[in-house]
Amino acid sequence: MASSAPGILVAMPSLEDPYFSKTVILLCTYNHEGAFGLVMNQPSSLQVREVLTEDFQEHPAFQVPLLVGGPVQPESFWAIHTSDFKGESTSQISEELKLSSAPEVLRALIEERGPSCYHLGCGYSGWGPEQLDREIQEESWWLGPLDIPTILDIDYAARWENTLESLGFDPLMASLPSSGYA
Repeated sequence: MASSAPGILVAMPSLEDPYFSKTVILLCTYNHEGAFGLVMNQPSSLQVREVLTEDFQEHPAFQVPLLVGGPVQPESFWAIHTSDFKGESTSQISEELKLSSAPEVLRALIEERGPSCYHLGCGYSGWGPEQLDREIQEESWWLGPLDIPTILDIDYAARWENTLESLGFDPLMASLPSSGYA
């Protein structure tokens, strides 16, 4: 295992797991203890405002999709955001990217001191020691360098295909089984 976090973990077309098929994951931590990441292209059917109390539901900052970051601890509520905000819960992912508790970011947005760009979600994706290593060796995942525009700017529906293309994969060709024929 090479320390490749932060990075982007992209599901290969051959990955048929219904939860992780065609996902792009912000890989936050990857070491001998395991890996931790957030799916960044799977919005739920809910907007953030729908999970907040009535007082906050009409604020325009919360009329955005709620991402599903993974199947682990779906009650956890997080924010990935630009470095122009730092709160008590904030962890630095990279020079340009931070992770904070969503309630702290929500309060800052209401007070107009929040980050300029953010995504809010719940749950996370986790792997035990050497589990992600095996899955990468099995070609279920491709691990690439962190790309801030992919995480913050590209439309959710286009992230998987754009990420594969930026890594040099043709999503259509990558899904063909290797048969030894050209």
